[in-house]
Parts: sequence; structure tokens; C-alpha cells
Amino acid sequence: MSTSPAPDGRALAAAVGARIRTLRTRAGVGLTTLAADSGLGKGTLSELENGRRNPTLDTLFAIATALSIPLSDLLFGDDGVAEAHGDSVTATLLGRWEDADGVTEVYRLTIHERVQVSHPHSAGVREVLTVLTGTAEVGPVSAPVTVSAAGTHTFIAETDHIYRGIGGPATAVLTMRYPR
Repeated sequence: MSTSPAPDGRALAAAVGARIRTLRTRAGVGLTTLAADSGLGKGTLSELENGRRNPTLDTLFAIATALSIPLSDLLFGDDGVAEAHGDSVTATLLGRWEDADGVTEVYRLTIHERVQVSHPHSAGVREVLTVLTGTAEVGPVSAPVTVSAAGTHTFIAETDHIYRGIGGPATAVLTMRYPR
């Protein structure tokens, strides 16, 4: 999933890259360590931080997981809401809220018929998907669930999990809860 323009894709890539660098240095993590912890190449991370590469959703989740931060820390800044695209999912961050127990993020999704496999998130991250229109298959790769309009599925996202529209695109709201 790559981030896309709010109006300017280069500006968004630069803003996300700057946030990656800021959050990495704030955590006291070097580029080499982040590369090892996230499974990404050091060159890839350098290009991302310098705004020369659009990050994919998998890449952003790998970085967020390695830094033990919510995805929205990388996407949501002073420049507003970011939209990201992937193999099957288009996601728009609608908002985030913090409380003593953790961080909650809410996304509006369009889920296309292709399968998208998302890698594990940080320990205890819970995803709640409510389908608004259409039908989607979602959940752990080992036990996905079919959810139709007005249906909801909740799962812990600590293992590989999938998203796939069935019979056409589905629209949904995804709530992600990151425990402290």
C-alpha cells in the first residue's frame, strides 16, 4: 500500500519520511537497527526518510511495529489525513484518539477483490472491521471470516491476516486498538 497525494504525492512522501526520521531518532534507534528490526533495507529506509520513495502500507506497518508505535504516528501529522493504497485496500485515516490504556485509530476502507496479506502488528493490536457495503473476507490467514454489510469481525492482528472483497469492492470502517 503506498501513500498517495493529498494534493501532492511528493509532499506527502516527504512528510511521512520526515515523521519516520523524527520518530526513529526520538526512540534513540539508528538506521541500521531499524532496518534489522523492521526487515527493511537500510537503503530503503534512507530513501523513505528523505522523501524519495513512497512507502507501502506493509513498509509503514513494519516500521511502526519495529518502533512500537501506532501506524497513525507515521501517517497523521500537521498536514492532515493521509490515504494509502495497497494490493486490495485503500485506507483513509479518519482520526486517532489516545487514552491511558492505548491508542485507537479509525480508517475508512475500500476493499477490492484481490487478496492483501498484512503482516503481524505489535502484540495485542486488535482490529475491528465493520462492513458498510458489499462483502469482505478478513482475519487471520489461518481462519478468515466472510463479513457482509452491517456485519463486524474482531481479531487480534498478531499474525498474518488478509483483506479481500468478494463479488466486487466492499466499503468498511476499520478500528485498530493499540494497547499501551
